[in-house]
Amino acid sequence: MVDKETTEFSRGSFKEKILRQLEENAAKQAETKFPDPEDFERPSRSDSEEPERKIEPRKVDLEPFKLPVFDFPAADENEEEPFVENENLSEEGDSLRQNLDGVVSEEIQNQDIPPQFSRSESKVQDEKVEQEQFSEKKESEKMVKHQPSRRTNSSSKKTSLSKKNKNKNKNKKKKKKKVTAGKIIAVIVVLLVLVVGGTGWYGYNFVKSGIQPLDSKNATAKSINIPAGSSSKQIGEILQRQSIIKNGMVFQYYTKFKNYSEFKSGYYNLAPNMSLSTIASKLEEGGTEKPVAPTLGKILVPEGYTLTQIAKAVTVNSGSNEKNAKTPFSEADFMKTVQDPTFIAKMVKAYPKLFASLPTKDSGIKYQLEGYLFPATYDYTKSSTVESVIENMIQAANTQLTPYYDTIAQKNLTVNEVLSLAALVEKEANNDDDRRNVAGTFYNRMNAGMTLGSNLSILYAEGKLGEKTSLSEDANIDTNLDSPYNLYTNTGFGPGPVDSPSLSSIKAVLDPAQNDYFYFVADVTTGKVYFAKTLAEQNANVQKYVNDKISS
Repeated sequence: MVDKETTEFSRGSFKEKILRQLEENAAKQAETKFPDPEDFERPSRSDSEEPERKIEPRKVDLEPFKLPVFDFPAADENEEEPFVENENLSEEGDSLRQNLDGVVSEEIQNQDIPPQFSRSESKVQDEKVEQEQFSEKKESEKMVKHQPSRRTNSSSKKTSLSKKNKNKNKNKKKKKKKVTAGKIIAVIVVLLVLVVGGTGWYGYNFVKSGIQPLDSKNATAKSINIPAGSSSKQIGEILQRQSIIKNGMVFQYYTKFKNYSEFKSGYYNLAPNMSLSTIASKLEEGGTEKPVAPTLGKILVPEGYTLTQIAKAVTVNSGSNEKNAKTPFSEADFMKTVQDPTFIAKMVKAYPKLFASLPTKDSGIKYQLEGYLFPATYDYTKSSTVESVIENMIQAANTQLTPYYDTIAQKNLTVNEVLSLAALVEKEANNDDDRRNVAGTFYNRMNAGMTLGSNLSILYAEGKLGEKTSLSEDANIDTNLDSPYNLYTNTGFGPGPVDSPSLSSIKAVLDPAQNDYFYFVADVTTGKVYFAKTLAEQNANVQKYVNDKISS
């Protein structure tokens, strides 16, 4: 039966089938031995035809081929059909092949349909066509005739296995290539991460280092000139060149990031221990038209300090980061100068309004200049002396009081009285409200003919004010002390100030609170001030906030 799907096949395959049937018919009719296939030669293709290709056997499951007409001689199942090579064919085979070609041509012309063959044969022929397409690249050309033998199956299996092995090798190579490419990419990524991270770390340290002071221990200032119209970049270059900062570029970007602007020209005294923010702030404030001697350090005079405390403060360089940094001044020189009559006369002449009511030396005053040195921070230079330092403090006091000289006169007060009362207010109160209430209480007592009754003046007379004392010593003072500073027995403001008051205390004395208090006492542990209108209330407060806490 002819399968419809097998009606299309190549001319070469059909020709081979017809030849084999004709050979078998001729052998049966002649009842002679069928000639050995080796005696026959396949017709060689013409030069114009495509050369025959080597066909690699494939494993194909064939259906049994039935021959209803021909009776083949018995053959061994394992018998293999030998390969035929064109170069070994004989002349007899050539003649027989030519005859067969003629017969085949006539058979094809007389037949309308192709001869019968099975589906398995069609599959075999299709496989051969596919195999011919895979072997075009081979230089040597051989014809392999397919037979359903064990060797063919075996060779097909081997071919399949070899292909699988080749595919596995190819896959392994591809995997190796992929792994190698992955490793290369991973190495590149790691290198990029290291480069980026290293660059970021270096940049961070570079900026961090540039922001820090050039030398935190070097407070020696230099006079730096900043020309008019200088940009932040140019200023940074000048400061770096003068060894004030580490890096001018960092200064440029730092000031832009922090929104520092409007730098002013002039001469500035800058030191390597200054931070970029400090330098930028000074540049915004403005410099001087002419160079000013650079400062070597600073002297800090806190509010409420006595002259003996100030004498110790001038020996300490508060502008240095070094522990126990000293100035070129001594405590003894300071105390000698503030008591020198010639120096005092010079100051009285230089600042007449400030010293208009200065007590005389024979008035029982302890130190004439006590309270007249204004508490603040002062710079000193290489040319500074003890006299110049003290004069700077007196000049600052005069500057602060200048706006209030007229007010003091209008209130029928003197500068010495204002400073004396302000010195007591400074020690008795901790905030502006308390200062004004304490000042108002002092005025109420004086207006009532009472003494001020301050413990501070007695401690000052005993030389204990400003020194470290116990709560018991502060509370149990000698109210019968024979001294003009004993404000329990002497009325008025006292002979003079007992410390250097702040401007806030001076303002409180000039503008006191209007109250009805006559007494006050401070908690010995918290410093909070409690006011009273009567002596009974005062005694209760003293017992509660002083005596009870001292005994506990």
